[in-house]
Amino acid sequence: MKKKVIVLLLTFAMVFIVAGCSSKDNNEGASESVVVIAMGSGFSTLDPGFMYEQNPTLVANACYETLFKFIDGSDEPQTSLAESYTFSDDGLALTIVLKEEATFASGNPVTSEDVKFSLNRTKNLKGNPSFIADTIKSIECPDESTVVINLTGQDSAILSKLGYASCSILDSKVVKENGGTDAEDANTTDTAQVYLDATSAGSGMYVLKSYTPDEEIILEKNENYWGTTTNVDKYIIKLQGDANTQMMGLSSGDIDIALNLTDDTIIELEGKENVKVQNESTKTVGFLMMNEDEKIGGPVANNKVQKAISYAIDYKGIQTICGTGSITPESIIQVGFMGSKGEKDVSTATDLVKAKELLKEAGYEDGFDIDLEMSELDMEGVPLLDLAQIVKEDLSEININVNIVQRDWVAGYGDDYRDGKMGMTIIYWGIDYNDPNVQLVFLPGQQVGLRANWKEKGYEDITKKYNDILAETDSSKRSQLLVEVQDMIEEDSPFVMLAQASCHIGYNSKLTGVNFSDTYRVDVTEINIQ
Repeated sequence: MKKKVIVLLLTFAMVFIVAGCSSKDNNEGASESVVVIAMGSGFSTLDPGFMYEQNPTLVANACYETLFKFIDGSDEPQTSLAESYTFSDDGLALTIVLKEEATFASGNPVTSEDVKFSLNRTKNLKGNPSFIADTIKSIECPDESTVVINLTGQDSAILSKLGYASCSILDSKVVKENGGTDAEDANTTDTAQVYLDATSAGSGMYVLKSYTPDEEIILEKNENYWGTTTNVDKYIIKLQGDANTQMMGLSSGDIDIALNLTDDTIIELEGKENVKVQNESTKTVGFLMMNEDEKIGGPVANNKVQKAISYAIDYKGIQTICGTGSITPESIIQVGFMGSKGEKDVSTATDLVKAKELLKEAGYEDGFDIDLEMSELDMEGVPLLDLAQIVKEDLSEININVNIVQRDWVAGYGDDYRDGKMGMTIIYWGIDYNDPNVQLVFLPGQQVGLRANWKEKGYEDITKKYNDILAETDSSKRSQLLVEVQDMIEEDSPFVMLAQASCHIGYNSKLTGVNFSDTYRVDVTEINIQ
């Protein structure tokens, strides 16, 4: 925990040394309240237009604002920069009236033109999160406070999507001055990422002061913030995902909030003075991906091999590694979302006899050798390499010899994973927007499906069901459609859902408002120092 500098109180002629969340040294000022957060990395940019990984959403939520927001753990999006909204009778036009008092850190007002620029930029950058704006056909600005979003078709998740980090509203004047564009060729002409990795251009409570990839992020209070604020002046975010390192830092007072603790480290913190702990279930899910392209995946491109591998895995052992509270979803939609098929029965899910039969049918009775490419990332404090070791041991039972190949995310793993060049890997998925439709990216021809080279051709019936789900606004009907599409891929999918993680957060008891969020990790705009 950061130590307050000695403050000379002349009135009483006494010196008080106050322990708590405050400035680290004299250079930061005696009146400055500082909170230190430790979390994992696994990302390479803070530009909202390219932001797709889970951890940087904490920063986006601090520095930017969206039209809608998930508040206090609600599963329903609430208005944020939006004052009000209405849908047209056919559901193809969403009219939003903006809050007139909202301003950017620069002092510029938030206008409909900023909304248009920001959403079009995300779409036209053609980065990983651009698919979130796929259903946006066009945007109109009848006046400075009104924006009309025309949709290509009914989109049952559009409000949730507009609350995601990549739909953050940027100060268009500032971004344009620094190389930004929302033109259709933005993917080749926009150069604002360098600027937005060094500072922010939002209307949020904080501004980005510095970002050192894989090391540290510093946020400072937006002095021009238009809304209600908190008493935290500065956040120092240490990008260190190791649970033991976080535990020791929290124990010593060097860290105020630890976001990636594990069962073992939680035990170490029991009884520690001034430390509180939260144990929450999450919608973050770890999964095994096998490439459908035989030139890349080799044997695992075979559907029967994929199914054999799913039968060979010891899911109970995976849950043990992931910690108390972890569960395994039956299919691609996590427990906690409507349309989920619930928890997998791990007591009966492993069937080595069935796995060997399928391998024989596929022509691999004697097994085979294969590389399992892994990054250094962790899932809620659990190293993915630990899951890889379990899978390696499990597959050896059916004569599949797994060679674990370790690679760095920023040194090529991340790009190869996204570009569909991985033969087999274990990675995790944190939700983008808080809606079950987000999981449809695991279908053929969709965002994550294409990372496994699982293409739409031959699966047109699934694509039709996908479109039906997007258009269905009745919750009960949409829930049934979600179950049906999962049934359609039950026997044919290159993905094996391993575990839905639990989250253990530790924090200094001087803090209030520290609550886990699937969307933002923790909402730093709600945290105060007592």
